[in-house]
Amino acid sequence: MGRILKSVAILVTMAGAVSAEPYQEITVGLPVANLAEAEIWYAKFLGSNVKVVRPVPGVTEFKIAPGVWLQLFESEGQAASEPVVRFKVDDIAAVQRALTSAKINSGEAIDVPGVVTYSEFNDPFGNNLGLYDLP
Repeated sequence: MGRILKSVAILVTMAGAVSAEPYQEITVGLPVANLAEAEIWYAKFLGSNVKVVRPVPGVTEFKIAPGVWLQLFESEGQAASEPVVRFKVDDIAAVQRALTSAKINSGEAIDVPGVVTYSEFNDPFGNNLGLYDLP
């Protein structure tokens, strides 16, 4: 967990260097083999005062700090060592256009009507990143 938080801190610092607070929230996504067991474990680990949401089947999110979410998602094929850092934006299409102008491929935007629009991509070092906006 320390490695993940250190990575988030580095990404937040880098993002802040580009523009003053370009992202509203950050979500760190962790793949788990059994979501029900993971949810129980993380609820004990994080404590009872943490906000919990289940936006879609197979996903549980914990609000662990102002503007920071820990997302658990059920995944059979992804190793537990592959975290994902997701950045919340106001307008994913506008952000993707700006990133394309900077020669950064931010993946294809996928819309889950009424829930979320998101994209997933990798940085040049193989780290999993994503963008999302909410309706």
